Amino acid sequence: MIYLVYRMRLTEHARRDMKAFWAWLEQRESWFYRDLPMVRELRWYYSVVGDVYVLENWAAFEDEAAWGAYRAALAGLKADPSWESERVSQESWWDFLGTRIVSDTPVPVGFSRG
Repeated sequence: MIYLVYRMRLTEHARRDMKAFWAWLEQRESWFYRDLPMVRELRWYYSVVGDVYVLENWAAFEDEAAWGAYRAALAGLKADPSWESERVSQESWWDFLGTRIVSDTPVPVGFSRG
């Protein structure tokens, strides 16, 4: 698996009304990813100590081809003015800090006790 990781800091607007922010995020996730079936899994992480008010979004893909299909599909969606208008509304909720791609290790290390 490979993971596309987005890192965002919540804006003052989001921090003033966290209940509205979390409701917006739930709706945005279902809207944004509904036409992107190549995303196999999505995880969110929220910093509570240190770099507070920072979210990470981890989108999992089977391989680089699936990530390429995601990029192509996203380019097509961005060409739709109403979709793009909705997408850029995220700027009132967060500021992007960075993006990276990570992968699983080539050997089976790590564990889960869950």
